Amino acid sequence: MSLNRSTITWNSRQIYNMVRTGVIDFSAVVQRSFVWEKKRRSALIESIIIGYPVPAVFAKRQKENDPGSNASVYFIMDGKQRLSTISSYLEDEFTLSDLPPVHYHNVETNTEEEFDISGKKFSELPDSLKDIINTFSINVEYFDDLTDEEEKELFKRLNAGKPLSAKNRTIASCKDIYRLIEVGEHELFKEMLTERARGNKSQVAIVVKFWCMLNRNISEVSFESRILNPLVENTEISEEEKNEIVRVLDYAHEVHEKLLERKLKKVAKKFYKETHLVSLVPYLNAGINSGIDVEKFADWVEEVFDSENGVTTLPAYNDATLSGVAKNSKIIERDNALSISYNEFFA
Repeated sequence: MSLNRSTITWNSRQIYNMVRTGVIDFSAVVQRSFVWEKKRRSALIESIIIGYPVPAVFAKRQKENDPGSNASVYFIMDGKQRLSTISSYLEDEFTLSDLPPVHYHNVETNTEEEFDISGKKFSELPDSLKDIINTFSINVEYFDDLTDEEEKELFKRLNAGKPLSAKNRTIASCKDIYRLIEVGEHELFKEMLTERARGNKSQVAIVVKFWCMLNRNISEVSFESRILNPLVENTEISEEEKNEIVRVLDYAHEVHEKLLERKLKKVAKKFYKETHLVSLVPYLNAGINSGIDVEKFADWVEEVFDSENGVTTLPAYNDATLSGVAKNSKIIERDNALSISYNEFFA
């Protein structure tokens, strides 16, 4: 069956307004989140002014969830950096840099002119240059009614030959990406990870690590890339397993809030470090199943992580965080140290 594909054009001013109103959406699951450095962003604006061609953008068009609305949203699959650069420059969010003066035709005076655009925001440009940027048009290829599998396959084909990171390749091939992303929307990850890390889908791998700690024997768990990446690609999480992970995330989030209430910022920060939080997953789950109050569980976390020397008050755990933290042997060593501490504390 052929894809339902259409072509339209957007000018820069349209792009700016559509980004602001959410008609253009950069949160497509397969979209890469790498952010262009200032030099590349500046070069794009220079290309627009001079008249060099800019590659087309690819999007998935989808109706809004509101049943009473006929409006559509364009989820960008390839071209995020181009569109976000145009929008942010019109918003005066960055200045151009490391560019030679540009030669352009001033329509108002019908003369050829030169202007040094380096160091200039959009609002600081002459009106004639603003007009050139505002009226610049880019081709948009969009697809209606894409299935999840078609979207992932299209992403891989659009990016064939591009230097995709191992993480991007893994996410593009992930069987259960939508469920993993759904769990990854938890409030805990918004506090634990930076916006850029979430945009790069770092929470996907963490959710799979949570799943491993809850559903696999510790002797079989390894987070080395050669083992974890295939696991992220092929793991399918049941509804029951998803709910269990969310329950642990809820509990961990409450523990973190208790630590902050006690003004234990250093402990709370350690608690949200990926290695430590993942190591604590079996004990967070045990605390829930044993009916341990969040306040009491926070007491144990405080006892373990309130250390001036070393990561924790547990020497064996500290030794297992010095190197090779993803290896099975180190995961087991950390688990053994936490097991002894947990059982002693809650005995």
